[in-house]
Amino acid sequence: MKYVFLTGTNRGLGEAAAKAFTDSRIISITRSSVENTDNIYKAFTMDFNDTDAMEQFVPEIFNSVDPDENDEVYLLNVAGIVDPVKAVSNLSAEEMLTNYKVNVVAPTLLIQGFVNRFKEFGGEKRIVTVTSGAARSPVEGWSVYCSSKAAVNMIHSVLDKENIHQGNNIKSAVFYPGVIDTGMQEVIRASDIEEFPNLDRFKEYKETNKLAKAEDVAAALYKVVTLEDFGSKESYDVKDYI
Repeated sequence: MKYVFLTGTNRGLGEAAAKAFTDSRIISITRSSVENTDNIYKAFTMDFNDTDAMEQFVPEIFNSVDPDENDEVYLLNVAGIVDPVKAVSNLSAEEMLTNYKVNVVAPTLLIQGFVNRFKEFGGEKRIVTVTSGAARSPVEGWSVYCSSKAAVNMIHSVLDKENIHQGNNIKSAVFYPGVIDTGMQEVIRASDIEEFPNLDRFKEYKETNKLAKAEDVAAALYKVVTLEDFGSKESYDVKDYI
């Protein structure tokens, strides 16, 4: 049996991923309640902005299952936000902190909880965090989003070294999903062109059907996570599996 701890299951790629892992027990972790619970084994709601509460609550999430040695446990950090879409000169500290809490602190606390709960578990253990091409390429108006995804990439690079040093036998990687037709794209298309000069290009993606379907990307994510040699690379790109 696969136990999959999955964030963002209430919409977008996270919702599609919950449906893609049909052979798994999904433990949903979201900021708001999940409407469709047909394919959810357990569901937890948690405010990703409340880091103090997260630190207290995360162990309860991972203690909610008791896999045996023949089972597999996965953590998929899918949830994320693009806001604020603003020039550096117009950012507020509160906006920056909100993004970093959701995109960096929350997945890191979940990784920490996963490692601490399952480091003695002898079965297969895998962690994937969804990143973005913006982590590698600067985009005007996305300074916070770009830097938050770059931070997640580095956390995984460090985690790989620590897992080897600590003998945790946990495999981890980041996943580049490409440009998907989700609510995040709606937020982007609603941006101010003065803050986000690439606005017309992203509108064109929608108008010319260049946005990938969440279901197709979720299927690619499933292929990646279940690869026999998963963890042999630090990152995986959707274009190689779709």
